[in-house]
Amino acid sequence: MKTLTRSFVLAAGLAAAALPALFAAEATPAPAAPSAGAVKHPLLRAFLRHPLLRQRIAQRLGLSADQIATLKAERAKTAAALKAIRADATLTADQKKAKARETVQAARGEMRSVLTPEQQAKLAQIRAHLRARLQGGKAA
Repeated sequence: MKTLTRSFVLAAGLAAAALPALFAAEATPAPAAPSAGAVKHPLLRAFLRHPLLRQRIAQRLGLSADQIATLKAERAKTAAALKAIRADATLTADQKKAKARETVQAARGEMRSVLTPEQQAKLAQIRAHLRARLQGGKAA
């Protein structure tokens, strides 16, 4: 039971840390940068894409219905852009990776602009808390 609880806390922490990536592209892998909260384990990555988890994070941030709809539309737009990048046969693998990373970073910025300053601060606080816990330190 203790292992299950720890696994759930870890998954929830990673989900909050990867919130922008979750809203950016539901069906794409997380960015390779470790500081971006990349999740390498396929089961955890699949868990983080779970719609109920996104709903819980939205509730914690107090997102309005308009914000949720805007984020969902932005996520769909980004997913389509990433799909087009993957399908582009003229690009090398490294070029695809760089272009995809650039697309996701731009989408993160657009999605953060949907959040109010209070929500952005709360998200930053959640992410900092979870990073501290994942690194083995105690968060305040």
